Amino acid sequence: MKYFVFAIAAAMTMNAHALSYRAQCIGNGGKMGIVLYTDKDKLVMKYGNARGAIDFPFYEGTVTKASLPFIKMAEKELAEIDQEVTVTWPVEKCTFNEESPLLMSCNGAGTFLVPEKTKLETYTFMTAMSKEDSLSYSYDIFKIRWGIEGENLHHSIVMPFDPKNCIAEFKK
Repeated sequence: MKYFVFAIAAAMTMNAHALSYRAQCIGNGGKMGIVLYTDKDKLVMKYGNARGAIDFPFYEGTVTKASLPFIKMAEKELAEIDQEVTVTWPVEKCTFNEESPLLMSCNGAGTFLVPEKTKLETYTFMTAMSKEDSLSYSYDIFKIRWGIEGENLHHSIVMPFDPKNCIAEFKK
């Protein structure tokens, strides 16, 4: 995973485009990471997970007997997403927030580069920040939401992170 983060950081420094966006989140004790960066007219998203497909999230919310068939379908449809994924979106399909660079979104068709020749499609990628307050604790949570179209279902993948494990930078 250290090599993954180093390789992405090196690639990000080579970007000489006028609009520059870079973000990174690390989770699962450093075993999983997402990196976003602009490269000319594309936004590149790289997902890496040392644990592979066994650790890729399929579902957010309460799991019931009624939801189990959908989780099994997600497991089958998303089986190609393993240790590495690379997707690009045209930068003009993305929106960035200068005041809070972790907040961004891409809407419109993205292109899977890895896995190659996949039938999966993606049209949305967005981030959100929320705060949970209770009588005994309060904490912030950063979520990445990624829409992936399978053969039978739309999969809304949610990956939560501690915001302390994320960085982002945006320059016009």
